[in-house]
Amino acid sequence: MNKLSKKLAMRISIVIIIIFCVSFLLNNYFLSKYYLHEKKVTVDEICNEIKDIELNEYNIENIEKKYKVTVVYDDLNKDIESLNWSIKDKFYNKTITLNKFWITEKDLKTIKQNRKVNKLYNQGKLKSSFLVAFIKKENSIVAIGDSIVHDNDTIKVVNKFNLYLTIISLVLIIIVVCFFSKRIIYPLENLKDLSKDISNLNFRKINIKTNDEIEELGKSINIMSEKLKKSHDDLKNKNDSLKIFISNISHELKTPLALIKAYSMGLKDGLDDGSYIDTIINQTDDVSALIDSLLNLSRLEKDDINRSTFNIEELFTGILEKYNISIKNEDILISINKDKLYSKYTYADKEKIQIVLNNLISNAVKYTNDNKINIKLENIDNKILFIIKNGIRNYNKEDINKIWEPFYVIEESRNKKLSGTGLGLAIVKEILEKHNLEYGYRLYDNQIEFYIFFEKNPE
Repeated sequence: MNKLSKKLAMRISIVIIIIFCVSFLLNNYFLSKYYLHEKKVTVDEICNEIKDIELNEYNIENIEKKYKVTVVYDDLNKDIESLNWSIKDKFYNKTITLNKFWITEKDLKTIKQNRKVNKLYNQGKLKSSFLVAFIKKENSIVAIGDSIVHDNDTIKVVNKFNLYLTIISLVLIIIVVCFFSKRIIYPLENLKDLSKDISNLNFRKINIKTNDEIEELGKSINIMSEKLKKSHDDLKNKNDSLKIFISNISHELKTPLALIKAYSMGLKDGLDDGSYIDTIINQTDDVSALIDSLLNLSRLEKDDINRSTFNIEELFTGILEKYNISIKNEDILISINKDKLYSKYTYADKEKIQIVLNNLISNAVKYTNDNKINIKLENIDNKILFIIKNGIRNYNKEDINKIWEPFYVIEESRNKKLSGTGLGLAIVKEILEKHNLEYGYRLYDNQIEFYIFFEKNPE
């Protein structure tokens, strides 16, 4: 028997023992008194009824049948001794033999004053008493008698029986608790084991079918386990991402700092061929750009979104103009389709959307391998769809799904002139998610296409 079963059996047993003790005390000290009280109440009712009826044998017989008592009456004016023997004989004639019976002068005087007198006559060896109520009815004295059996022996038998019943009940309780506790306690033990597993980061589930609160508890713990697993996995992924992030930062900073150190030592040793200073400046600019990008990414995570209504076409056109020189130098063909753009206004943070479009256009110009960029702006339902598509250089098909992660670059050579810092798309992702906008990318026919659904705002 497990601990819970022992506690359950013990507590039920204590309750039964307490009930037995209370029953024992009530039987010994209060049952007789209560029984006598109930008899007196009945006799009082009979007295009240007799006062309202005509005193004759027919009525008396009806009362005796109704209340299971014995009623006699006699002339109140007889002398006390004659009256006592007469009433005693009348009780005897009705099969009531009294060893002890007598009406005293004092009692008779009280009765003549029209007041009821109750007397209890102990019959000695007969182990009974005879309760008699005396009342005056016209010129007669009426005696209503009822036998009261002495219940001491009966109470002893009842208490003894209750003792045996209590012992049998305790044995049955232990058997029943052992039998049924398995159904109740087994699921609880499973829940206990599940809780231990969860505390050890083993986020499993359990199937409990009891159709009661234990089943509901099991479902709640399953939900908790599922949510804790998700939170733990998210935290683990974030920790892994943080390790990768720190590793990438170290890698991105280590190379330019090593070059700066090497070229600085070359200057010190007089080995400058005229390009050392420019190289140091370029590397310093790369480090500065990386730090600026990191600061921007950190700031975006904390910044609030300040929405306003603006023309998305005008914003896009203004950004594209900044790349005119690069587009001409690289001989890139830009194709812009705005045929289905009827509503041009969106409701968003203009400054941050400018950063998004700037990054996407910059990447397209930098990465296109077929000197073509296709851009589309169109209305779809209540959205403004922005698409920018360009040819893509060699990329790792297995790692391309990391495209939104910091420091991931499609250009495997990681040439800074081609790949940049690798933080641009991470910044784009942060801004778009803060706006709750739908976005993504598609790969097909050696081309990559980025798309964003902006919320349309009435002009």
